[in-house]
Amino acid sequence: MGEPMREEAESSPSVSRLGSRKDEILALHKCPYDKLPNPKRVWHGEPNSRDEGLGRLVILTPEIVAAAASNIKSGRRVSLSWGMDKLDIANFNRHPSQHHVIPLMNGFAFDDIYIFNPQQSSQWDGLRHFSAPSEDNPSKRVFYGGVESSEIMDRKNTRIGLQHWAKEGICGRGVLLDYVEYAARHGIKYSLFSDHAISLSTLQDVAKEQGVTFQYGDLLFIRIGLVQEWESRMTMEDKMAYASSTNPQHAGIEGTEEMLRWIWDTGFAAVAGDAISFEVYPPQKEYRRANGDPSVEGVFMHEVILAGWGMPIGELFDLEELAQICKEENRWEFFIASAPLNMPGGISSPPNCLAIF
Repeated sequence: MGEPMREEAESSPSVSRLGSRKDEILALHKCPYDKLPNPKRVWHGEPNSRDEGLGRLVILTPEIVAAAASNIKSGRRVSLSWGMDKLDIANFNRHPSQHHVIPLMNGFAFDDIYIFNPQQSSQWDGLRHFSAPSEDNPSKRVFYGGVESSEIMDRKNTRIGLQHWAKEGICGRGVLLDYVEYAARHGIKYSLFSDHAISLSTLQDVAKEQGVTFQYGDLLFIRIGLVQEWESRMTMEDKMAYASSTNPQHAGIEGTEEMLRWIWDTGFAAVAGDAISFEVYPPQKEYRRANGDPSVEGVFMHEVILAGWGMPIGELFDLEELAQICKEENRWEFFIASAPLNMPGGISSPPNCLAIF
């Protein structure tokens, strides 16, 4: 495999050269997966630059965002942010959010103070969230662009931080694949707290049944039913058992190279869902196939999507009302406007996400 593409630094590049660089970056992201120099490491941009900080979001050009606005027709709006007090009992030693009310001037006014881990509810995983093994030294791990852990721990270093996403937002055409409805139609039973895996062929079948076609730059949302199960079917004992488990299981999409190829070649700018980890967790070594077909090798997709491609992964989004409006309007595409927190060096963020129909 070849070396990852990067821009060459120049002290005072001309306007034409800047335009050429941007064209090169956009062309790289349109290159088919199988023709990429290294399909699991698509790094671009100079260190600390806007282009590097945006990662895959660089493909959301003004033209693509403007075209996506054509999906605003009825004007109905719905937030995709689950309550910040949800998932009150979580795994991985994550603590519930705190909300403190502070009286001012003897109760004439109030402030509030929030203490929260964005991973506790709806969140975008940023580029500083997850690393991958270094190709030069597999015992060492690096983040997108080759960023090392020491850089992230240095509070003066804000490279690949959330500030890049916050300044432009995550905006474009959103598309929902409703696996909950598909499973109900096909008699598929599962729990979100299992290793239930959704294959690529199943996702494609969901899209076919919904009549969905994809466009380059789409923001993909997959509803698997976490919010529904957590709020309606799980008891406190169920939640406590999950929180105390030393080997939690999360249903999600399969982690395979064919899934990665589809996500890249379809041209998604970001992926999100209501599952806890988007993909099946723990990562599977292989996925069995029916009819005697050979098993498919598993891939830990967080390592590729975040650390390799710089693509946002959204988790624990509340897609319940979104799915209802999609059914009522008989369309599964909409405009998305998401404003991550403008925190230099930030790692993850509540999505502050609206779907507009």
